[in-house]
Amino acid sequence: MKHSIFDLAVIIPALIAGCYLIAWAIPGAIILSVISLGSLKHIIFIDKQLAKDLDKYYDSNGNMRLNHNMPYSISSRFTSYCLAYPFIKARVKTKSVKFKIFMWINSLGYWSFWGTGFFILLAKLMAIIP
Repeated sequence: MKHSIFDLAVIIPALIAGCYLIAWAIPGAIILSVISLGSLKHIIFIDKQLAKDLDKYYDSNGNMRLNHNMPYSISSRFTSYCLAYPFIKARVKTKSVKFKIFMWINSLGYWSFWGTGFFILLAKLMAIIP
């Protein structure tokens, strides 16, 4: 079957996003579990780097507010940071290359999740795949 340039413009990004998603899925799930269920030090560091308003999450003594230290709140916040990272990376205060790579890897993982779904839907709408 011969594909047009438009078909390839959908198929190639779908394959790239899908392959990255498969490679990232298990490490991403482990990272999310460690951050949301493990020590609060991980999310505290990430908050200090990326939060727009730390007072929303921490009281005047520096303790995390009660409704923001629950695992579902932490995982939701981390996911939001990952999705927004390409747009908020200027907020990062640390010079740590390791942190920046960590955030880019996870950001690309979350974006590949949405990108794969988008390109599969687009391929179905264009009748590239049945």
